[in-house]
Parts: sequence; structure tokens; C-alpha cells
Amino acid sequence: MEPDEYKPKASAKVRTRYHIVLVTKYRKRALAGIETDVLASIRNAECRSRFTIHRINTGDGNHVHMLVSIPPDMTISGTVGRIKQLSTHELWEKRPDHLRHYYWGEHHRLWSGGYYCETVGRNSESVVERYIDGQQQAEAIHPRH
Repeated sequence: MEPDEYKPKASAKVRTRYHIVLVTKYRKRALAGIETDVLASIRNAECRSRFTIHRINTGDGNHVHMLVSIPPDMTISGTVGRIKQLSTHELWEKRPDHLRHYYWGEHHRLWSGGYYCETVGRNSESVVERYIDGQQQAEAIHPRH
């Protein structure tokens, strides 16, 4: 057991892990070619928040897989919303010409309204980590330990 693996919260200690998948709006391959910026923008959202990303990787240009810890006083939907909001804003600031090839109009779009989320227990965590690492992205970004 890692020393910081269980987060103290009042009179409880918790260990939460979620496999979260974000998909681009209309499943367009809008992330292809800007994967490094996508991963960096999500890491920046992590730095500005209280969730922790243990693994992250892009797929075939239209989705991102993450293994995330979320404090028990934060909701999954709120965390996902924050990731989407902050990464969309940053990516439209950095890569507007690229994203305009996929999305147009006055509203800056990137992510679909939904997401996939599944709890991950200790026994299945290594399986999820290997799955995320095996996505097509050439350079996975691992924990900053």
C-alpha cells in the first residue's frame, strides 16, 4: 500500500479510482495530431483541481482514457465537467485553426455531452492501467511522482 494511497477525510480513509473515457463531439477525430496538447490541457485541469490522474492516454483521435481518483466530497459529473470545460477552453486558445476543421459556429465545442465511468478496484487497477497504456497514442503521460 502506497503511503498516499488512502486519503483521510474526517474520520474515514478512502481510496477511489475511476476509469473515465471522454469522447469528442460527434466522435470526430479532432484530437488526432494534437494529442500532446490534449493531454497537457487535461493535466493543467488536474493542477487547478483536487482530483488526481494516475494514467491518461488518447485513443484513435476521438477519445481519451483516464484512471482518476476523485475526493469523496466531489462528484464524478462535476469532475468530468471541470475537465471538459478547462481543456476545451485551453485547446481552443492554443489550437483554434486545428479545431475549426472539425467544429464551427460561435460556440467552441470539443467533447460530447456524455462520458463513460466505471469504478476500479485494487485487483482490476493494473488491468485498466495496461489497457490505457495500450491505446494508440504514441506517448502516454504517466503519474508525476
